[in-house]
Amino acid sequence: MTRLRILIARVRGLLQGRAADRELQEEIAAHLDEATDVYMRQGLSPGEARRAARRSLGGATQVREAYRDVRSFTAIENAARDVRHAARRLMRAPVFALAMLLTLALGIGANTAIFSVVNGVLLRPLPFPEPDRLVGLWQTAPGLGIDEIHASIADYVTYREHSRTLADVALWQRTSATMLMDGAPERVEGLRATFQLLPLLGVQPVLGRPLAEADNDAASAEVVMLGYGYWQRQFGGDPGIVGRRVTIDGTIREVVGVLPRDFWFMDARHDVVMPLRFSRADVRLAGYNYGAVGRLLPGVTIDQVNADVARMIALAFTLFPPPSGMSSVKQMEDARLGPNVRPLIDDVVGDIGDSLWVITATLAIVLLIACANVANLMLVRADGRTQELAVRAAIGAGRGRLARELLIESLLLGLAAGVVGIVFAIGALNVVLATDAIMLPRIASVGVDGASVAFALVLSVVASLIFGAVPLLKRSHGRLVDVLRAGGRNASAGRDRQLTRNLLTTVQVALALVLLVGSGLMIRSLHSMRRVEPGFTDPATLQTFRAAFTGVAADDVRRLQLQHDLVDALAGISGVTAVSLMDLLPMTGSSSQDPVAASDKTYAPDTIPPLRRFFTAAPGTFRALGTPVVAGREYTWTDIHDRRSVAIIGEGFARELWGSAGAAIGKQIRENPNHAWSEIVGVVADVRHDGVDRAAPSAVYWPLRTEQSVAYLVRSRRTGTEGLATDIRRAVAAAGIPLTQLQAMDEIYERSMARTAFTLTLLAISGGMALLLALVGTYAVISYAVSQRTREMGIRLALGAQHGHLQLVFVLRGMAWGAIGVACGLLAALPLSTLMSSLLFEVSPVDPATYAVTGLTLLAASALASYVPARRVSRIEAVEALRSE
Repeated sequence: MTRLRILIARVRGLLQGRAADRELQEEIAAHLDEATDVYMRQGLSPGEARRAARRSLGGATQVREAYRDVRSFTAIENAARDVRHAARRLMRAPVFALAMLLTLALGIGANTAIFSVVNGVLLRPLPFPEPDRLVGLWQTAPGLGIDEIHASIADYVTYREHSRTLADVALWQRTSATMLMDGAPERVEGLRATFQLLPLLGVQPVLGRPLAEADNDAASAEVVMLGYGYWQRQFGGDPGIVGRRVTIDGTIREVVGVLPRDFWFMDARHDVVMPLRFSRADVRLAGYNYGAVGRLLPGVTIDQVNADVARMIALAFTLFPPPSGMSSVKQMEDARLGPNVRPLIDDVVGDIGDSLWVITATLAIVLLIACANVANLMLVRADGRTQELAVRAAIGAGRGRLARELLIESLLLGLAAGVVGIVFAIGALNVVLATDAIMLPRIASVGVDGASVAFALVLSVVASLIFGAVPLLKRSHGRLVDVLRAGGRNASAGRDRQLTRNLLTTVQVALALVLLVGSGLMIRSLHSMRRVEPGFTDPATLQTFRAAFTGVAADDVRRLQLQHDLVDALAGISGVTAVSLMDLLPMTGSSSQDPVAASDKTYAPDTIPPLRRFFTAAPGTFRALGTPVVAGREYTWTDIHDRRSVAIIGEGFARELWGSAGAAIGKQIRENPNHAWSEIVGVVADVRHDGVDRAAPSAVYWPLRTEQSVAYLVRSRRTGTEGLATDIRRAVAAAGIPLTQLQAMDEIYERSMARTAFTLTLLAISGGMALLLALVGTYAVISYAVSQRTREMGIRLALGAQHGHLQLVFVLRGMAWGAIGVACGLLAALPLSTLMSSLLFEVSPVDPATYAVTGLTLLAASALASYVPARRVSRIEAVEALRSE
């Protein structure tokens, strides 16, 4: 034991050097051999004796463990010392360190911000239990040329009663309603849903009960659930709200529950949730107007549920009668309805994913450019330490020791840039979200959280290894010793490092060109969109709002008169030149469609005529919109009040059936075999109802009849002013009608291009950052080359060379490497351009003009970035340059 105590004391004292390590190990081995001999003399075999010796010398094992602990502590101490030394070295060159830190922080911050968006919008699961089992139950109808069609009540009943893959299913439909609060009408937004929706989503009310199965029965009492925010806002969070009665759309409903505070469904909050009521006996194969959401049974895949839905679609045709006006189910079968089941998150997110992934890729490129820039700066910094590193290598510093110091310096810089980048990302997101500059689904989920911070730190480490590896590879141990032997000069190594810097700059130029090409293509797309005729004119002077007449009129006749009277009242406002109304505004994404037949066309028995989008219009609708009447006339109030069987159609519809707009006048159409024929009295120019990037649909504009919620159109030069908004609110309030969605048509028009504008904005920012970094890299390389070749320039000047000629040498060098970068960038831009195909509008991914302009622009910028440092040659004097050596 005495010996072991001595050994432990020696371990504590021997903290340095390999000699101490060997001495300790040898002493432990000697004790082990001595004990083994003792046990062998006692008759044990060599193996047994060895094991017994090890057990008896447990203290020696403790010695080894103590020694390892000491070594680990020493390693930590050494690492801490290296970190302190690296920090001091960076602080000795604050401008240099700050330039590298800000460059990296810009790239890391931008990537962290976009990761926060992608994480919140695309990656984070829906806020419901087991969200991966939630699906949207869509269908296709290739026989009617429809890729996506909603579900019907017949589908819902069939799914519930016959599904083999769905644990449960619910129908839902967005709705707007008029609630009377203290006698004043208020427009509220909400849902109509079957009773399974909340249980299926795993949502429990904070007060009262959820909807019950009996609530869906058309014969049951009317009930409603209130949204948490609406309950707080209008009822002061009254806990006694359950059981109270409220008036919605003229109907008295009992409040049965309050939704939880954080309840969102399909990316929206809802003021009210009302039951979707129907009678089982009246269900037909019609009314494909409802969203359907299902929860899969455990272990069921999307493919399995698609196969199950296909089986149930066919089954529904045998369970329910055809729609009113159809003689047989065969007409429905000709639509060839099929399944289109997909994860519910796809319905929530929509098609924004393509834009976000493209932007993510572009910002990753920006980070690579930043790493190349910092690597160049690190090479310059390492050049200044060549002599120091060479001396240390010559006196025994190993390759690992020197590499560790360089990597620690890179990691320290990278982590500091990561912290600054996180702050940058938080600020950028707060500014963008506060200004509503972007329109994204699930925007409430976007923010810099723990995942974003972890992403930024990992990115910092990876970036540190990327830019730190370059000077490490160029400063091998052997080369450092060669430098010292050469007396501090190593021309071949200098040329090699200069080549590396030039290649890094070339990579920056190439990557910058890739981003500029993407930005250029999006600019061309947005320009093409703005050249498209949307079907209406001057949206900035068209004020719109919605008005709900639900519950304020006893019948359709009275409602039409109130709608007409409000048109007259609005027309009397100062500065108003035209007023009208329609059921749905263009480009709002809302519409309905029906098969429309023409009286002079023949259709095969039991077939469905082609589907047409339909809207309702009033007298002056197209005048207020600025939509040209190509043939015939608009509606008159006599047409409306006398309920004349007339119709107006779009020009595309007229050309498709009759060859010209004029030939369609006087023809007859109808949407249901049970309805009377309507005479076409007008043909109007096609309107791009789905947005400027979508073709105008074949449309029918039926006359205003029974619409309870309508959109008013007010044409005025005062549009967008508070004065006009006040006058409109006063006129609508005098009529006792609730008003919502007061906005200029220009807002709706711009929203239709929001995805393109959003993508363009971020691509332009990325491209600008990349261009700036590439130019800074080019400037730094040429500037360093000038400083390194000062003596050579002095000799040339002494021999008669002109300053201008020497400047041209450096400019041509910068342009040569820039040209190589441009050529590589043009080739590299092809894959990204192809990836962006779905985001482009009337622009080829390989657009020659875009490629040529961006290439020439970047080449000119490279020339400028080379010329600025090359001007320093003009200040070189031959004698001073030679003396400086």
